[in-house]
Amino acid sequence: MEAKDIKKVLIIGSGTMGKHIGLQHALFGCDVTMYDIDDKVLDSALTHISKIASRLARQGYITEEQAKEAVGRIKGTADIAEACKDAQLVSESVPENVALKQKVWKQFDEYLPADAVLTTNTSTLVASQFAAASGRPSRFLAWHFHLPVYTANVVDVMPHEGTDPEITQLVIDFSRRINQQPIYIKKEWAHYVYNEMLTAFLSAAKKLAVYDVATIEDIDRAWMAIMNTQIGPFGIMDSVGLDTVLHITKESLNLTPDDPVIQDTVKFLQAKVDKGELGMKTGKGFYNYPNPEYADPKFVERVKPIYK
Repeated sequence: MEAKDIKKVLIIGSGTMGKHIGLQHALFGCDVTMYDIDDKVLDSALTHISKIASRLARQGYITEEQAKEAVGRIKGTADIAEACKDAQLVSESVPENVALKQKVWKQFDEYLPADAVLTTNTSTLVASQFAAASGRPSRFLAWHFHLPVYTANVVDVMPHEGTDPEITQLVIDFSRRINQQPIYIKKEWAHYVYNEMLTAFLSAAKKLAVYDVATIEDIDRAWMAIMNTQIGPFGIMDSVGLDTVLHITKESLNLTPDDPVIQDTVKFLQAKVDKGELGMKTGKGFYNYPNPEYADPKFVERVKPIYK
């Protein structure tokens, strides 16, 4: 099988990442099946995918016709056997929990075609932790996307020691086919490439807020002004989802349980999550959405050339 031959894609998990990844495949000609455990969740996901496609059309990245055709290529099902039928490539985006991922892959192993390419979109784990559960570890690797997938078009391709090199190359080639820039990771590395850098950046921002060094707004403002960006670390965390940020921080705490800074950071994030303030997806996180304060042109006093 070559990259051009992949026509049918299965997305396991219809959360934020699954929706964007599914749409990306559909935009580039693939028939996509979204799997989740609940029909109501799937209905909501398909509605949201339509909104994502419409937004891309309004922004001029795709046409209205392309958006309509892509959405038409996507269906949802809560039936594992139906989801797996004729699947050539699988992308899994269930929550970042090793036991859960092992359970899911064991369930799907019974139904997936023997020649399917199997990938996980994990951002904090490595494929070798649950590759065996897939039943075919040689066809299994990490394939990690970034949000928003269409415009943040970089994808990490990270095989484990048992991944067939031909499968790795196939995923690299297919990444380019769906307009993603593949970043080949030569060894298993838990935070991949961009996330390794991002984690350090966000950790520093969280530390400043936890110890009340400056306000959330001023921490973001400092970064946005100096680096000339449209969003700061806390805006980024809102877009990722504070539940996800909390989970990643807890994973760090598991590695260094006596670290007082991480302990305090977990408490800081847990308070937001307990109140249901998860960021953009709930309308409130560190900022209120859909009109966050940092999006106001007056949030950062930018210097502009005036003698031109």
